[in-house]
Amino acid sequence: MKRRALLSFLLLLNVLTVSAQWQPTNGPAGGFIRFFLYDDGYVYAASGGGMLVSANNGVSWSFQNTGLTSCDMKSLAGLNGSVFASCDENVFRSADHGQTWMSAGSSLDGRYVKTLVVCNNAIFAGTYDHGIWRSYDLGTTWTKVALTLSAKNIYWLATDSTNIYAGTYGNGIFRSSDMGDTWTPINNGLPENNIMCIYYFGGKLYLGTISSGVYVSTDSGNTWSPVGTNLPGIKGFTSLNGKLYAGSFGGGVYKSPDNGVTWTNVSTGLSETDLWSIGASNSALFAGVSSGHIYRSVNEGANWTQSSNASFKACTGSVTASGNTLIAGTHGCGLSISTNGGNTWTRNTDIGTVEIRSLMSNGSLVLAGTDLLGIFKSTSSGSSFYNVNSGLTSNWFQSFAVCGSKIFTGSREEGVFVSSNNAASWSPVSSGLGSYDIRALTSDGASIFAGTADSGVYISGDLGSNWAPVNHGLTSKKITALLITSGYILAGTRSDGAFISLDNGSSWSQIIGLPPGTFIRCFATYNGFFLAGTGSGEVLFSIDPGGQWVSYSQGLPGSTVFSLCVSGTDLCAGLNAGGVWKRPLSELVGITEGSKDHSFSVFPNPAHDILTVKLYPSEMLKDGHISITDLSGKIILQEPLNQPKTDINVCSLAQGLYFIRIILNKESLTRKFIKE
Repeated sequence: MKRRALLSFLLLLNVLTVSAQWQPTNGPAGGFIRFFLYDDGYVYAASGGGMLVSANNGVSWSFQNTGLTSCDMKSLAGLNGSVFASCDENVFRSADHGQTWMSAGSSLDGRYVKTLVVCNNAIFAGTYDHGIWRSYDLGTTWTKVALTLSAKNIYWLATDSTNIYAGTYGNGIFRSSDMGDTWTPINNGLPENNIMCIYYFGGKLYLGTISSGVYVSTDSGNTWSPVGTNLPGIKGFTSLNGKLYAGSFGGGVYKSPDNGVTWTNVSTGLSETDLWSIGASNSALFAGVSSGHIYRSVNEGANWTQSSNASFKACTGSVTASGNTLIAGTHGCGLSISTNGGNTWTRNTDIGTVEIRSLMSNGSLVLAGTDLLGIFKSTSSGSSFYNVNSGLTSNWFQSFAVCGSKIFTGSREEGVFVSSNNAASWSPVSSGLGSYDIRALTSDGASIFAGTADSGVYISGDLGSNWAPVNHGLTSKKITALLITSGYILAGTRSDGAFISLDNGSSWSQIIGLPPGTFIRCFATYNGFFLAGTGSGEVLFSIDPGGQWVSYSQGLPGSTVFSLCVSGTDLCAGLNAGGVWKRPLSELVGITEGSKDHSFSVFPNPAHDILTVKLYPSEMLKDGHISITDLSGKIILQEPLNQPKTDINVCSLAQGLYFIRIILNKESLTRKFIKE
C-alpha cells in the first residue's frame, strides 16, 4: 500500500511538472483597424491588437509588435525613414519597417497619444488630458505646445502644410498657424463639437463629426458648410489618383471624383461595412473594419477583396470575476464576458466606447470605468450595463476600491470620487491630493490609499474628506498598483519595482527580492500568496512580500501583464495583445490534500542551513516519506519519515521558494518554505 501511495504521489508530481504552465483562453477578440500609413513601399495598419505590416502592397499582412509595451494602436506618421506609432501610453518609433519598435523619447511615457501628424519636419502628438506635443528630433525630445488650447481630448490632427488643425472630442476644432505655439477655435458653421476626422485635399478641408455628418471649408476652417450628400458616420478620408474617399461606420466606402461635390457608395465586395479607417498606397485602397479585417481595392473602389482576415486578441487591461462570469475590459476593443471559463466570449454592446480602463466586482455588482464616457454599472454580473455619471466631472476612470458601504473611484485628471448609494451618484473627495491623476486605489476597511501618476501615495482616514501624502522611503512616486492584505501594503511603480509598508504607509521599504527596475503593472493575492504582473511579461509570486519573489510565468508569451484576478479555481491574467490567460490555482499551492488526522510545520522559515519538520500529533512513524521539490515539481530531495521531528540539511539548495511534502498513511500534506 505504501508503494502505491508513493507511486501515486510521484505520478502527480510528474503531471504537475508537465502541465504547470499558463494556457490562453479563446479571447477576448481584438479588432478595430484605426489607421493606415503608406511609407517607403510598406503599408502599416494600426489595430487594437498591435501593428500589421505589409511589404507587398497589402496582398498579405503580418503582426510586428516587438518592443511595443502596449498594442492598443491609435495613429501613424512617417518622417525621414522612420515610422511613428501612437498608442494609449506612448509614441513608438521604428527604423526597420516595423520589425522592431522603441519608445520615441520619455516625455510621453504613460500618456494616451490619440493622434499624430507631421508638418515641416516636425512631429505633433495629440493626447487625452495632456495637450499637444511637438518634436523636431524624430521623437527624441518633445515640447508641450498648445498652452492656449482649452480642450481635454485631442482626437485628430491634420495639416495643409501651412496650418495645423486639431479636432477634439467635446470642444470642436482649433487651428495653429505658427507650428503649434498658439491656437484659435474655428467652429463657425459646425453644429456639434465632437470631431472624428480631418483631411486636407484639393485646397479644401474636410471634417467628419460624430452625429452631424461631414463639413467642408474652403477658407482654412474660417467657415464650414455641409457637403451636399449625407455621409453617415465618417471615420476617415483618403485619396488616390485625384479621387477622394470616405470610410463610413455602417455605410462602407464613399467616393467623390469631383473634390467632394458628389459622392457615390463604392462598397461592392465589402462583406463588412462598419469601417473604422480608410487609407491608400500609391496604387491601392485599404479599408479597416471593427472585426480587425482589412479589405483592399486595386480599381479605385469598384470592388473590394479581403486581404487580411487574421484573428487576434485584444489588449486586456483589466479582468474581474463576478460569480461564474469572467469579465475582461480591453484597451481599444471594448468589454467582453465569458460564462464558461474563457472558452467563448461575448462582446458587450451597452457601453458606447471601446476603451475600458478599469473594472471592479462586488458580488453581482460590476463597475466599468471608461476613458470618454465615465462609469458604467451592472447589477447582473456583467450581462448588461448602464451609465452612472451623476456627480462626476471626469469621463476617465482607472481605479476602484470599496471601504465599508462606500465605493471610491479614481479619475485620470479630477482626483477621487465617492458613492454612498451603490454607484447611483458620486461626489468629489480630493482635498489634499498632490495629483489628480489617480492610477490605483485600495482600502483596508478603515483607510483609503490612492496611488498617483507622479506624486506618490496618499492616505485618507476619513473616507476621502482629507488626504495626506505617505511617501517616506519611496524612491519613485510614479505609482502603478496598490494592494493591502494581511497587514502589508504594497505599492508598485513604473520603473523602481515595488515597495512595502508595515505601518499603514508611514514608511516604505523597497522590495529587494524583485528584479531591479521592474515595472509593476498589477497585484493580486490568493490564500497567502502575493502575486505581481510586470511590464516585461512575467507573473511573480511570494509568500513573504518583503523578501523573495519567484517567477510563475511558465508558458506566458512575454507580453505585458496588465491585470490579474482569481476566478473560481483559476488565476487569470490580462495580456498586451494576448487576451486572457489562465492557470489552475492548484498549481500555485502544489499538492494540498488536507488531513483530518495529521498536520506538520516547518521551521525556521526562511531557512539557511537546517530545516526542521515536526509532525502533529507527536508519534513514532514507520511508513512516511519526505520530499522537497522546486516550483516545477522536480524532486530535489527525498528520504523516509520515521520520527515526529526531522532535521534536514538544506545548505546545498539554491536560494528560492520550495515545497516540502510528506506522504503519510496514504495522505499527502504540503508546506512552502524559502531557502535564503
